[in-house]
Amino acid sequence: MARHRAIDPSGGASAAYEDQPSRSPWIAQLAPDGPPRPLEADARADVAIVGAGIAGIATAFFTLRSTPLSVIVLERDRVARGATGRNAGQLTTYFERPLHDIAREFGADLAIEGQRAFDGAHDLLDLMAAEAGATVRVERFTGHMGMFSRNHVLVHLRNNALRRDGGLPIEACVISEDAEFLAAVPAAHRDLYSVVPQAQVRELLETDDDRYRAVLSDRKGCANSGALVQQVLGHLEARYANRFRYVDCTRVDKIIVGSDDVRLEAGGHGVTASRAVLCTNGFTEHVVEDPTGRRVELHPDQRVVGTIGFMTAFFEEHRRAPAAMSYIRNTTIGGSTPYVYVTRRTYDRPGDTVTLTCMGGPEWPFEGSWNADLPFPGPLLGEMDAQVRPFAQPARLPGLPYDFQWHGLMGYMDGRVRVIGAHPRHGRLLYNLGCNGVGFLPSIHGGRQISRLLGGERLPPSIFDPREAPADAQG
Repeated sequence: MARHRAIDPSGGASAAYEDQPSRSPWIAQLAPDGPPRPLEADARADVAIVGAGIAGIATAFFTLRSTPLSVIVLERDRVARGATGRNAGQLTTYFERPLHDIAREFGADLAIEGQRAFDGAHDLLDLMAAEAGATVRVERFTGHMGMFSRNHVLVHLRNNALRRDGGLPIEACVISEDAEFLAAVPAAHRDLYSVVPQAQVRELLETDDDRYRAVLSDRKGCANSGALVQQVLGHLEARYANRFRYVDCTRVDKIIVGSDDVRLEAGGHGVTASRAVLCTNGFTEHVVEDPTGRRVELHPDQRVVGTIGFMTAFFEEHRRAPAAMSYIRNTTIGGSTPYVYVTRRTYDRPGDTVTLTCMGGPEWPFEGSWNADLPFPGPLLGEMDAQVRPFAQPARLPGLPYDFQWHGLMGYMDGRVRVIGAHPRHGRLLYNLGCNGVGFLPSIHGGRQISRLLGGERLPPSIFDPREAPADAQG
């Protein structure tokens, strides 16, 4: 794999680490799976969902809850073993693209409605957890993002202006009185930020790095989406035993979308359904076609290109309050050096409860293959230890071993906007696909929207609507 350098190479000398086994703290908390349950004969259901991560299980939850339809979920591995069990475990609702830029493409009204939908996914998460009797720990708090340039501040103030004009709460923004760019902030934005002492910036970001001169704060949180999915799956199997089925260790090889039904070839057997919903991260080996063999595809802008994200974590000696901080590293938003992020959360392990501090940021491009068992590269671990650890816990000595280090798929579209809805020409094929950032709330919103479509509702246009590939781009 070619490497995409995502952290500042000038950040200091790196400790020498050997390659480490990839180990996710979220998978470590899962209950035993039990024996595999592969598909052993042909099957039929009203709805076939491909993927048993947060997107697939949320789609199944809301579909079973709000419609009389029967549902089968097909998973090629075990539940929550893909991106859901190998993510950053954050609750965030921002797009990894400026909201005002999305408004420029789709219009302000649709952009605002998209943001409002993601914000509302907090309530959908709580609904899922409550009805499923899930015991997974969900923590919420105010998170903070560090900014150091005029460009950073202006981009987010423009977003705030759009939020204000659209009736959404604005994100709190403070700028240091020592900021070199303070006088250059347009007067039109004066009601969207406050001027504070530099000491307050340091306190919010928990750093003495005075490069950071401004902070954007908003509602954030932490939860183990893998454990949530596993617990919700158990609830669905118990409550809807007469119309819900889950199979795992069953790879879907082909999906044939006809005018009357959808046929899935999976594990050497066939599944016939009225509708099929793709809830994978997009990194799949199956093909989707019509009965003539013509490929059924989305517009190139909506095809998952994605990256592989790398994360590390360590247990804290003393308990600390949950938190989430991110630190922009590129001078201009959209530059080649993305932010790094730190989260702290309460972590339950056998026999005690501790603070787990997680760090992330580095990403490698996805180039057609990914193996969950590939080791975590030692040089990258050393780089993160040198450059991100001081943000996460400056009192932690360099070069210490980490309790967890893992990597996972991040299914981005080029436009950084998720795909939710039915294919425009093949309405029996639906998508709840792709991620908008490090949070999993968008997957839950997508599941609710898909359930509404499956229930017969006609939804208004949105920024998430699937678009068909141009004729000259189809197979």
